[in-house]
Amino acid sequence: MTSAPTRRKHLKSRNGCIQCKKRKIKCDENGSVPCAQCVKSRHACSFAPPPVVDSNFSTTSRLDLELLHNYTTKTAWSLSENVEIQRFFGAEFVQLAMQNDYLLHCILGLSAFHMANQHGKIEESQLIGLGHSKDIYLRAAYSHHDSALKGYRQCISTLNQATCHASFGCACLLFITSFARPTESDNRPNQANNPAHVWLGYRLSEWIILIKGLPSILTYDEFRSALENGPVAPLMKDTDDHSAQDGTPPMESEVVYHRVRDLSTAIGENSSDERIVQICQSSIETLCSIVAELKQSSDHVLAFIWPIRVDPEYLIILEERKPEALLVFAYYCALLYMSSSRWWTKGWPPPIVESIRDTIDERWVPWLQWPLQVIFAGTGEPFEIAER
Repeated sequence: MTSAPTRRKHLKSRNGCIQCKKRKIKCDENGSVPCAQCVKSRHACSFAPPPVVDSNFSTTSRLDLELLHNYTTKTAWSLSENVEIQRFFGAEFVQLAMQNDYLLHCILGLSAFHMANQHGKIEESQLIGLGHSKDIYLRAAYSHHDSALKGYRQCISTLNQATCHASFGCACLLFITSFARPTESDNRPNQANNPAHVWLGYRLSEWIILIKGLPSILTYDEFRSALENGPVAPLMKDTDDHSAQDGTPPMESEVVYHRVRDLSTAIGENSSDERIVQICQSSIETLCSIVAELKQSSDHVLAFIWPIRVDPEYLIILEERKPEALLVFAYYCALLYMSSSRWWTKGWPPPIVESIRDTIDERWVPWLQWPLQVIFAGTGEPFEIAER
């Protein structure tokens, strides 16, 4: 009797994909690509390679997260010495930015300028907390700033009660950013490295555009009411915390007041254009009221309120570089320099006043002596005006 043929022994394998094991079917065990069974059944095979991560997106996201973290923990708290304003910028303001891309760009841009500024203030051994080089922060800062400015201009042209909150907040922050940007070079093509030339170039025009946008929001009752009762209400207060908490020495308000008054008299006696005299003297009156407020108020008032309160006609003659208007602006810069110790205000008053000195006629230069003395000499002694 013939015996039955021997049955071939089946060797079990445990190398199949997870999906085939669960389905209890034979896997072709490719190991590096989706197996045929999973391809056929359109299942996600465990042999499939992991998705490729976009490294550029990942790097950008990490940088933006770093900038947002820096803003909420440091930058927001450097914008005012008033605790209520600090908390507002660090919390509610960020929530508003999450609903408005251009405002978020504005926050990230200012934070990037702040981190670039920190590179210049601390030793290399202390840069552990800064994850990138100064150049990387500056590139990110200018990119975000440009996006914020573009979005702000588009929004301000179609302003309504729903969009006025983000527009007003963005204008305030862009105003700060205009001073926060580096003074040594603007990192822009076709711009002189001299910061004085940069400021009397496109930077002043950009600054004026921002300031003009604020009155357009505030002069309409419907917008003002919405702002006073909306998410940016803390910024609508004319006064900040009346205590100087950052150790800034008190200003000699009476001396400053008389200096500003003297400028008003000088413009009246030396200018031949009655219209310009009237505009500048009106702006000086507004500046005098700010000086009076400085006896009790903080730098946040001076930084925001005078440009908003000033006669709109003044901004026009300032943009035209009229010497009388430039002198008033120089005195404003001196006040800003004296009253504030903020990182974003200390860099720009010197090159602004220097650029004004290089621009105005010789007959006006003696009236620039006090701002030069305040900013460059830092004493009550007469400042030596160099020959040009």
